[in-house]
Amino acid sequence: MSVDAEKIKTESDSKKPLKQRMKLWWDGYEVKQKSKPAEVFDDLPTDDDGPPTVKGWSVSRQKSVITLFGDGMTRCIPDNVKTRLTMPMGVNKTMSVAELGSGLGGFAHWVVDQFDAYVDAYEEDDDLVGASTEMTKMAGMFRYIKYIKSDFEDFKPKEKSANVAYASEALFCVKDKQTCFNRIHSMMKAEGQFMMSDYMLDGLGEEDPAIQEWFAAEPDRPHLLDVKQARKMLTKAGFEVSIAEDTTEEYKANVLKAFSAYALQTSKGAKSGHLHNWVLREGELWTARVKAMEAGSLKVFRVYARVPAEII
Repeated sequence: MSVDAEKIKTESDSKKPLKQRMKLWWDGYEVKQKSKPAEVFDDLPTDDDGPPTVKGWSVSRQKSVITLFGDGMTRCIPDNVKTRLTMPMGVNKTMSVAELGSGLGGFAHWVVDQFDAYVDAYEEDDDLVGASTEMTKMAGMFRYIKYIKSDFEDFKPKEKSANVAYASEALFCVKDKQTCFNRIHSMMKAEGQFMMSDYMLDGLGEEDPAIQEWFAAEPDRPHLLDVKQARKMLTKAGFEVSIAEDTTEEYKANVLKAFSAYALQTSKGAKSGHLHNWVLREGELWTARVKAMEAGSLKVFRVYARVPAEII
């Protein structure tokens, strides 16, 4: 193939619809990167911790998501998205920050690096709390970040403890969202701010076949709102909602980019390894999410709310 023909093919591939490109990756398609040798994960463990699964957070699953999404990340939240989730709140080192769904601590580490702030990091999973605590000690940030094991279905944060709080894809499985939003409001200091990015319904509701198919792929059963319901519940909790932005297209593009970057770093040989099997299982989960978004049934919204100033 000539250079011009190869260039045209590459450009054509990049313009394919997202759903088709995701399927191409899933079926084994990958762009060859000649200038960089394929990375072989020789330093990763090959011990048998069971078949690849998205149930729970084994060490192998932790390694797979870090490989896909970056150090300390269990979800697809690139740095530019972290900026958009925190910038409207004007985070600085004088503020007390709370994160809901801290995963392996990657977002909290970023907040410390960017703002020199202290973070209360709330996480539901014991394995992630333990792993993120160790990773934070190794990074020398332990005095800045406090990990707190929490159940968001029965959330009990310290009242009036945070100037700002954020939650990125952390609350979509909470069934009693009104109580959760009430508790989040209770932990906010005067004129506190809350930023949430999460999966929300669009269309026929949870009975939509595309949503039901997605539910079957999730390790925990989602309980979804549409954006109007979310605004209503946050307002009832005492917040004033001023931003509700549909970020679905950007979200899908970021997921595809993460998996494409992984494909660029692997060869056929590396793909037969222990880690790759876990990445493939993770890919099934994310493909199901993207498929529901492509069907128009699932959206991702960024919602900003604040505690109104008291009228004296």
